[in-house]
Amino acid sequence: MRKALLVGAAIMTVPLATSMSAAADAPRVGIASAVAGDPTGKPPDEIERVLHVGLDVQAGEVITTGSADRAHLLFLDGTALTIGSEAQVTLDRFVYDSDRKLGELGVTATKGVFRLVGGKISKKTPVIVTTPSGTITIRGGIALFSVEPTRTTATFVFGYEMTLTSQGRTRRVTAPGFQVSAMLGQPPGLASPVARRGLADSIGRLEANGGKRDGGADRAAKAAGLAEANSARGPNAAGPVQGGPAPASQMPGGPNGPGGPPRMGGFDPQGAGPMQPFPPAGAGVARTAP
Repeated sequence: MRKALLVGAAIMTVPLATSMSAAADAPRVGIASAVAGDPTGKPPDEIERVLHVGLDVQAGEVITTGSADRAHLLFLDGTALTIGSEAQVTLDRFVYDSDRKLGELGVTATKGVFRLVGGKISKKTPVIVTTPSGTITIRGGIALFSVEPTRTTATFVFGYEMTLTSQGRTRRVTAPGFQVSAMLGQPPGLASPVARRGLADSIGRLEANGGKRDGGADRAAKAAGLAEANSARGPNAAGPVQGGPAPASQMPGGPNGPGGPPRMGGFDPQGAGPMQPFPPAGAGVARTAP
């Protein structure tokens, strides 16, 4: 017999015989799968501690990095969040039913650069990222986002859809290599393609260790099984994200959803190819014509 526990914001299924011992660990939502420097975590009812590889992270925990720090968090559903230097993020909500592979994930990014690789939750429910100037959603894919006190910039790398909402206006992005920004108190601007070199600063802050790129934390995260657990598997892997449009019941507005079918590939530094006209706000973004 199995019993579902809801403690804090995390759901996990455990054998009935062990439910009492598991109750103390129920706020756990994932682990620090790789770290560089001395990033810290502040759980809701505990003192701040330095994050080490393998340390549990909890619902409501505030993660902070300094100028020489960064961290990879691996959630229970396989979602991975890379936190760059001089960043802060709060793990607001994590609900996950491992049997049904359904749940919810929401974080608040106060400042810094982040990379999110969606896991099982994002296949059916968008991950929600709240920032000072807008709200990002990521469904079944990978996104980079840079958060400043008065500006949020989100870049769609792969998957079904990313949106940025501010002041009641939403921009949807379905083409990889496009980004959209929102200033504090203003609606999002038009989405635009980004050159590979245009992300150099953001990637540097995700990969830097004391100002030097060593790739150690990335290798450690890969060794932890991240690539097999979520959307990092790449365009040739089987599964709903890479294999075609979402079912009509999962995406409003028809079988392809409001922004069209999912698109694979990487960045288009040259912006080659004719572009379709940019539609009105909230109706999608420009994509390379067939």
